[in-house]
Amino acid sequence: MGTTYNITIVGEKLLDPALINDALEDIEATMSTYRLDSELMQLNAAPVNTWVSVSPSLHEVLLISEEISILSSGAFDITVYPLVDLWGFGPTRRDNNGRPDSADIQARMENIGFQNLIISKDRKAVFKKKMISLDLSAVAKGYAVDVLASLLEANNISSYLVEIGGEISTKGHNAEGVLWHVAIEAPVRMAQSRTPLKIIELSGLGLASSGDYRKYIEVDDAYYSHTIDPRSGNPINHDLASVTVIAETTAIADALATAFNVMGLEKAMTIANNNNIPAYFILKKADGFVESFSADFAQFLHEN
Repeated sequence: MGTTYNITIVGEKLLDPALINDALEDIEATMSTYRLDSELMQLNAAPVNTWVSVSPSLHEVLLISEEISILSSGAFDITVYPLVDLWGFGPTRRDNNGRPDSADIQARMENIGFQNLIISKDRKAVFKKKMISLDLSAVAKGYAVDVLASLLEANNISSYLVEIGGEISTKGHNAEGVLWHVAIEAPVRMAQSRTPLKIIELSGLGLASSGDYRKYIEVDDAYYSHTIDPRSGNPINHDLASVTVIAETTAIADALATAFNVMGLEKAMTIANNNNIPAYFILKKADGFVESFSADFAQFLHEN
């Protein structure tokens, strides 16, 4: 997944690292766009108008993705892969000295749209109505966190924190016997060190963040976020620097954070409040950062 992971366990019981590595390897082999032999890439190459059987894990992630796509009216869309790759954030290397040609962007847009993927609810199979290609990078890390959390619980480990690339799942308490304290960092581009901006208390839930300050390209003194708006074909361009979402699973939090980041503050806040989603937003202004959060997020704020 191109990132690091960390697992913190409270108590004397440990887990064989081989079990963790095997679980992560299975997810990579299923959902990676950097492995041509992954199940996802085989699905991307599959013909249209044909039902294709998929594994239980891929089926689950596709259903989660569809749910968030519908909720966000297409702001979250896993068929965005051709655009991600075109902009230089996928496995295909390209010259980033200039932005993609608008004609190339429009050509890729012809095969964008989550509605072009039919996911069977009764059996583990999918149907492509167009030659779409899927990218699960905005949900797979969160799903991997959930898988590791389930693995810990299956081995009778009840207090833990699992983190993959900043996406987190917690359970029980930390070493001090209190709820886990998780820091939301200031979204500072090219920062040499990470600065906590807000501390929250978390247990039994998943957390994920999305922002434009870690992965981006610079073209002609302009910065382009790695987050592509599937509705326009271009990187997002607004004053929302970071979004953090808390949900029952980290996979859902991961997808929602990306959706909210694409939508911008006003629309994202409306959806968060209407659906009781704890969400925290950081806006970048000329004189610094401004925070905003949904009504359901306040309960998680740590009192200093």
